[in-house]
Amino acid sequence: MRDFGLTLIVCILISSTNLASVAQQAPALSKTALAVKHKAEGLTPQAHITVIRIGAPEEFGCFISHSQDGFTFYDVDQKQDVTFRYDEVKKIKDGYGGYNSIQGRHTDRSKGIIIALVLVAVLGALIGAAAAAK
Repeated sequence: MRDFGLTLIVCILISSTNLASVAQQAPALSKTALAVKHKAEGLTPQAHITVIRIGAPEEFGCFISHSQDGFTFYDVDQKQDVTFRYDEVKKIKDGYGGYNSIQGRHTDRSKGIIIALVLVAVLGALIGAAAAAK
């Protein structure tokens, strides 16, 4: 009977250590987070990057380092180091756009170019429709 109790205690201890090790494992990263992690691993320190976060505005800066859980970069607009987990970021792009002196921060020029082209197209369509109506 004493051997049975000792065996039972040993089995409980072994199973509890297995459960504790399983509970401490980090959750698997999503496909997007894995792509962000892969991109961060390929960057060199001081590389200019644009960080597109999920549900937040873009941030511009210089890449500093990466770890197993996330990466750190120097935000040129906030003038401080910022650390993000891979699952918080939608995409990392190389380089960053120009500087908007009205807003006092960096912007992505490609968005401005697209907006300008759409406005020119709409204005051209309105002028064409007005000319055709005469």
